[in-house]
Amino acid sequence: MTDRAAFLRRWRGTPYDTVERHCWWLASLVQAELFGRTLPAADSGLVADARARAATMASHPTRAEWREIPTPVDGALVLMGKVAGAETHCGVYLAQDGGLILHTDERHGVVLDPPLELAAARRWRLTYLIPA
Repeated sequence: MTDRAAFLRRWRGTPYDTVERHCWWLASLVQAELFGRTLPAADSGLVADARARAATMASHPTRAEWREIPTPVDGALVLMGKVAGAETHCGVYLAQDGGLILHTDERHGVVLDPPLELAAARRWRLTYLIPA
């Protein structure tokens, strides 16, 4: 596993890219390098299709290997969307500086945002998951 501070220095500010550097790419990288967990590869075609992405995130067999928790813990996978079960974005919760979500989007690239601020700004419901 990688040193967290070095990892964040390396990746913060990296521009978003629909082919390689999208939210699932970042969540997978964080899970692998900081927490020693493997997430399945994402179909890059899902990045442009929000409905297909939401359906895949809700029904993928790997989802059964994770369980929802009410309060985030360090390393929790965070699914984000306006409706529970139809999430279209993801990140990873880091228990530092009061709790932050590491994620990436087109406008900002790789960033750390407080959960309440992120939820309020986008009107998203945040779902926290940890391995079952």
